[in-house]
Amino acid sequence: MERLNGKFSCLFFDADDTLWENEQFFRDAEDQFAALLADYTEPEGLQQLLWAKQEDNIPLYGYGSKTYLIGMTDAAIELCGGRLPEHIYLGVKDIIRNLAYHELEILDGVEEVLAALQPHYKLVVATKGDVMEQMNKFRKSGLASYFHHIEVMENKNEENYLELAQKNDLRPEELLMIGNSVKSDIAPVVNIGGTAIHIPHEIVWVHELMDMPEHENIICTKNIRDLKGLLL
Repeated sequence: MERLNGKFSCLFFDADDTLWENEQFFRDAEDQFAALLADYTEPEGLQQLLWAKQEDNIPLYGYGSKTYLIGMTDAAIELCGGRLPEHIYLGVKDIIRNLAYHELEILDGVEEVLAALQPHYKLVVATKGDVMEQMNKFRKSGLASYFHHIEVMENKNEENYLELAQKNDLRPEELLMIGNSVKSDIAPVVNIGGTAIHIPHEIVWVHELMDMPEHENIICTKNIRDLKGLLL
């Protein structure tokens, strides 16, 4: 594995499923939603419908639990024949409330690695989603002291990463992004000339599914602890 120590001054970290657990809570919410709508459809069909509603709503409302609330409500209305029973609506609200305010679970090895890297690099969180929701998770995480600041991006495409580099006084080739999503954290970064380190997570949101491209600026690791060998 190629060593990168001395090549970068700033490291950008994805947040959800890179620093802390995230997708598992959405999967749990889907299971709760399926139980709530059990009298109306089978779980398999419900999940596909919910994912379709999410894809419809993301361009309009962005990412996060609020968009999930809208997607669940849209799916429930369709399954309930155009009218949403009160107990279904209130059940959906409870699911989303628990999703938005669950206890944060820092992933194994994260704090150890951040503590080792901080004396040598400027560390920045680069995430996307609802600003209030992401800032709340960042504050609750207990990791803020390791980071210079957090960037909550509108999206994570090539244009957004060029803006991120410019905002932090970096050339695109000086950008080093670390994350679990090939679609959001890896491919767009190398497409603008940056470098990306992939840290796998066992659960990947269907919206983020993408084959790993072949590129010399992509480094694949087994877990976050590999960063110490790469960057120190």
